[in-house]
Amino acid sequence: MSAALFRWISDSALADWVVDSPYTWPALESIHFVSLCVLFGSVMMIDLRLIGFFRAPCAGMVAFLVRLSLCAFAVNLATGVLFFFGNTYKYVDNPAFELKLLLILAAGGNALFFKLRLGHVVEGNSVTTGSIAIGYLSLLFWSGVIICGRMITFYAR
Repeated sequence: MSAALFRWISDSALADWVVDSPYTWPALESIHFVSLCVLFGSVMMIDLRLIGFFRAPCAGMVAFLVRLSLCAFAVNLATGVLFFFGNTYKYVDNPAFELKLLLILAAGGNALFFKLRLGHVVEGNSVTTGSIAIGYLSLLFWSGVIICGRMITFYAR
């Protein structure tokens, strides 16, 4: 991305709204954190089922948790974009932020693989080698997203 684009983002009215009010940034932080807890909690329940816990058929519960995690992810995405607008240069060329984005993409690919290839696992009481791998990878990716999110401040330039 170009420097002109980053300058436009940081000079926008949206950026001013995020940083000028003493309440906006803290409110966004709180919303981001709570929705991250909902996201990680719902994903963790699905992953634990894929790994072999809760072996009873639970397709209905998993469908609900998938919808819940998608809603929580949408809230996190919206607040994350607002953070980016509010402090663009904190995130540009930040290795923790870049790794966080890569891990989110990897977690999304992992979830897509689950949906397309392993969704049937939750309809029965079985576990496969693939479902175990997908469950552990998801936990690893989302834990990495959380850690990288916390590290962004320490790698800001």
